[in-house]
Amino acid sequence: MTANDFRRIALGMEGAFESSHMDHPDFRVNNRIFATLTHDELLGMVSLTPEEQQRFMREHPSAFSPVNGSWGLQGATRVHLESVEEDALGEAMTVAWRLAIAKGPTKSRSKSAAGKTAKPARVTAGKAAAGKAAAGKAAAGKAAAGKAATGKAAAPARTRTLKQLLAPYSDDVQDLVQAARALMLELLPKVNETVDSTGPYIHYSYAPGYKGVVGYITVNQKGLKFGLANGASLPDPKKLLQGTGKAGRHIVVNTPADLRAPGLRQLVRAAHTAWKKERA
Repeated sequence: MTANDFRRIALGMEGAFESSHMDHPDFRVNNRIFATLTHDELLGMVSLTPEEQQRFMREHPSAFSPVNGSWGLQGATRVHLESVEEDALGEAMTVAWRLAIAKGPTKSRSKSAAGKTAKPARVTAGKAAAGKAAAGKAAAGKAAAGKAATGKAAAPARTRTLKQLLAPYSDDVQDLVQAARALMLELLPKVNETVDSTGPYIHYSYAPGYKGVVGYITVNQKGLKFGLANGASLPDPKKLLQGTGKAGRHIVVNTPADLRAPGLRQLVRAAHTAWKKERA
């Protein structure tokens, strides 16, 4: 990943804009900083909770580490751009953005923020496994609960339709996503399909939270990633699965033929079977 990729994903969050402090770029919503780049733009930072920071470090040890000092102890998390995958960065950015939204606007907006125009809600590249995005929602819920305890109202939950998610993409990509959805729904009986409220994800689950997710689709400008939340533990004799996360793996799908790849259906069925066995 590059600094431009980091910037693109950050500005894809609804209401986000770029500003700066101490002469380096930062990214804000409601004038709250949720991500930054270093002066040389070789490293990034996302503002997480300590719990989310530990989760990302466990799942992507080469991509995330705590910022030095007390800020790191509070959840400020360094992003190593040379190592991080786009899915992982997109998920971490979404978590940070949601935490900032849950805190509400700052009491006073800075001059730098006042002159900025917020970017529209559009995330144009694949980000995070949909199951992990559900964990991001849980983190935001905890932050909102903390606000309620102090007598402040939490930000209202956002919803988005499939049509709204697909609107920025070409007709070919939209057709590809519809075909991938049909395949997921065919191979995962009675699964729940959820469109993420901000990122380009559709996830497929049998229970609330990350542990309930079996599959996900991450949309991008070239096509999509056809993901399995427990893909790292599945046998993959055809070598279809890609990714380096602790659990999730995906298949890159850029043409309809990719959805007919030998072994793909077997992987989805195996993911479903493994999920049921883990919870038996």
